[in-house]
Amino acid sequence: MYVELKCKSNFSFLRGSSHPEELIARAIELGYPAIALTDNDGVYGMPKAYWKAKDFPNFKLIVGADLNIENHPRLTLLAQNRKAYGVLCKIITESHRDKPKGNAAIELEKLLAMATETHGLICLPEEKSNYEILKENFNERLFLPLTRLKDGKDKKRTDDILEVARRLDLQIVATNDVHFHAPDRRKLQDVLTSIRETTPLTELGFKLFSNGERYLKTPLEMRDLFKDFPNAIHNTLKIAESCTFSPSELKYRYPSEWIPEGHSSQSYLEELTWKGAKEKYTGEIPLEVIKVLRHELGLIKKLQYADYFLTIYEIVDWARKERILCQGRGAAANSVVCYVLGITAVDPIRLNLLFERFISEERHEPPDIDVDFEHERREEVIQHIYDKYGRDRAAMVSAVITYRRRSMIREISKAFGVNIGVLPAKEIEKKFDELVKTSPVANAKNLIEELEDGLKGFPRHLSIHSGGFTLSADPITEIVPVEPARMDGRTIIQWDKYDLDYLGLLKVDILSLGMLSALRKNLDLVGLKLNEIPAEDKKTYQMIGRADTVGTFQIESRAQMSMLGRLQPKSFYDLVIEVAIVRPGPIVGKMVHPYLRRRQGKEAVHYHHPKLKKILGKTLGVPLFQEQVMRMAIELAQFTPGEADQLRRAIGAWRSSGEIEMIGQKLIRGLIASGLPKDFAMQVYDQIKGFAQYGFPESHAASFALLAYASCYLKCHYPAEFCCSLINSQPMGFYANHTLLDDAKRHGAKVLPIDPNISSWDCQMENGALRLGFRIIRGMKEKNMESLVAGRPYTSLGDFLAKNSLRRDVLYRLAMGNAFVGFGMDQRHSLWSILDYDIKSSEIQMDLFHKQSQGDDDDIFKKLSFFENIKSDYNSMGLSTIGHPMQGLRQAQKLPLTTSFLAKQVAPGKEIHAAGLVIIKQRPPTAKGMTFATMEDEFGFLDLVIRPDVYEKHHEALAYNCFLEIKGIVQREGNTVSILVKWAKGILPSFEVKPTQYYYEV
Repeated sequence: MYVELKCKSNFSFLRGSSHPEELIARAIELGYPAIALTDNDGVYGMPKAYWKAKDFPNFKLIVGADLNIENHPRLTLLAQNRKAYGVLCKIITESHRDKPKGNAAIELEKLLAMATETHGLICLPEEKSNYEILKENFNERLFLPLTRLKDGKDKKRTDDILEVARRLDLQIVATNDVHFHAPDRRKLQDVLTSIRETTPLTELGFKLFSNGERYLKTPLEMRDLFKDFPNAIHNTLKIAESCTFSPSELKYRYPSEWIPEGHSSQSYLEELTWKGAKEKYTGEIPLEVIKVLRHELGLIKKLQYADYFLTIYEIVDWARKERILCQGRGAAANSVVCYVLGITAVDPIRLNLLFERFISEERHEPPDIDVDFEHERREEVIQHIYDKYGRDRAAMVSAVITYRRRSMIREISKAFGVNIGVLPAKEIEKKFDELVKTSPVANAKNLIEELEDGLKGFPRHLSIHSGGFTLSADPITEIVPVEPARMDGRTIIQWDKYDLDYLGLLKVDILSLGMLSALRKNLDLVGLKLNEIPAEDKKTYQMIGRADTVGTFQIESRAQMSMLGRLQPKSFYDLVIEVAIVRPGPIVGKMVHPYLRRRQGKEAVHYHHPKLKKILGKTLGVPLFQEQVMRMAIELAQFTPGEADQLRRAIGAWRSSGEIEMIGQKLIRGLIASGLPKDFAMQVYDQIKGFAQYGFPESHAASFALLAYASCYLKCHYPAEFCCSLINSQPMGFYANHTLLDDAKRHGAKVLPIDPNISSWDCQMENGALRLGFRIIRGMKEKNMESLVAGRPYTSLGDFLAKNSLRRDVLYRLAMGNAFVGFGMDQRHSLWSILDYDIKSSEIQMDLFHKQSQGDDDDIFKKLSFFENIKSDYNSMGLSTIGHPMQGLRQAQKLPLTTSFLAKQVAPGKEIHAAGLVIIKQRPPTAKGMTFATMEDEFGFLDLVIRPDVYEKHHEALAYNCFLEIKGIVQREGNTVSILVKWAKGILPSFEVKPTQYYYEV
């Protein structure tokens, strides 16, 4: 037998051309008893290799790393035991400390000093290492690697290694220095080298491997290759036998030092839980709640998750004390314990949510609690975690950025000498055949297309997870290496969230949500708390039914508004469905239209099986949520709760593994065996695959629906305060400030312009009116506010200019935004005053003011027209307090255009001629080339539907103009009206407004 002790995967970042899983699968296929994964400067790929290997008890994964040593050749370290693995992680961490990204290195002396903490590290140095020093430190654990790569250097390499071995009495060990699992990956290996060296293949020369020998050979091939050195083969087995460490040993303890004396983690969690239950369920706790809480607490105790729940509770409790609005979501909303602890805000009992979606005894993965915090204050939460637990015990989870089609084709093409430059993806596809002809490599096109499949999903680099933290009672660097992130003040572990799942390790998700910032500001303005918002407010649902939801949470997009007109939500659960239904899961599963027909009474509600009424009753017999599919699997397909959860897990990976196919077929067979029609079972399966693209679990939809309702209530009853809070929380949401402001005015809000003597940085409420803040002025910085406020009061523009040193472009924008109207000066007077102002010669300024006061009728002071005023506002602030651009356009050009209000009264099939400001443009990848846009005028919005041929014909107008004049046919579905565009023309090109472009719907 033979064991390969040096294997690089693609997690050596452009130095290995196989996935860790491919190396493991191939090793098992070839009959290896073990292999070592030794990626460069990290253990990035170890969890994936472990997950692949764990079901093969006779196969061992050896964990190691190939390390860059400053001013010395590289060396490989293998961990023999758990302590040695911890030391290896600390050495790797040190190699990344204060180093540029991708340039890890450690001083040999420092490595050797750290290695003395254990006698469990095997050392395999590269040629020409400082063998004497290494022997002093590693003794019998130092082996000299011997490779035979058929590259013309084997004899000299062997002779040199043998000479060192004899001189220092060291042992040799065979290795093939594996970089790919199979010979056919050689081409991809060369392309990776080209990408790494930023050099075309034809110019790489000796930087390429001389042949394709560095693949995972069979044990028999390796024995034959080293038949003259059987001890080199035997030593691979000897080393493998000595390496007893398994990643399954990695268990860490959550911090628990803040738990009160006399309590265990479990007892303290139980005390907090029952206390919270009494507060949530005023009076006596319902028996059903008691039963569920006992079940959940029992399972938490059995799985030893109490510390995890307490850690989340501590963070949320701290945030609430600091008046930071937060709310848990996702699978955690299925837990009554989370609800009564205040981590989540949705009552799972009320919604009959499935606890197994959150925690299952049968699945070997930890629970996952996501908590959203105000996006402007999340950093405070992160710093609290660092301060409380220390950077040695807290680090953020990484996210692996992989190669996608656009990046793949660019990088591979460069390797073949084809420079694609910055061409958009669609242009690449159109021009690829011509571009590839410039390659000096024969048959380049076929090679590029072949290699695309190989590179797909390869890691490019690590980024920071959106909010995942690992916390530990012990130093985190003894579990996983930590390295600096590109973002200052951040450190990340070398594993992503999937890796933590593979190893059964816990993480805390500290996420951000812009709407929480806006809601907190809005609630402060109106003197309410989130839980004081009245439930099921009739006026709010009437507004929602009109799709009057600009600026609200989750239901403000064009697609959601279109659905609102058809679904007509009238209760909270209707909102839960609304949030979830405009997703690929229900759409791909073809569940949307059946649900709407049944809701509208156009189709009878029926159930294919008596048990389905309990499972699907809330959604009229149509499965819309992941939990419903899981319940169907349990009730009708004889799945255990754990198997149902495996089905959920497989959803996320169905495109990259056969697991979903296998579990899906079992589900289909089980559903059919229960008497369900085959076409219904297939529909359910299609929906599962749709969830893999993007689908909401019911608990997640409920959490978001709660915020959606709160935002709608505040918009309905406090439109000015709602708009004020939204603008003060930008950037967030779908819409620009001008759309939010015009919408608020249509709801009766009064808007006041910027006033140097009154306005703050943020917008503010002033006697029921919304006073604009300086934040809306383009180029204005918040740091300018201190001197601006200090100089108050201002008696004139001259006084303002004398006391402030703002940049001229900012002053001009203030003038163009009518900020100085309080001084009796319109835009044109203000601009000329600023232009002429010289702070060192007040006589000039006073002369100008004198001239102005005498009523000079010079053309330079001619009053701007209504339309010019609006245009000036938009060019300086992106909005106007005096009117909508379409008002001015109608006056200036006298166009016989249909307004958005009247367009909605026109009969379907009739043609209209309209114009407006394009505020959103979307081309979802699932829409078969269709483009959707929303156009705004002073009365409201018009939804535009543009077919590919029309978009191509009027491409310049539709792609590059923010103002459009269109002709089209009125379409109506329920209360939803849209215009099928037939003709388009761009107008007002000088307006500095751009539509928000989304190419996918979230």
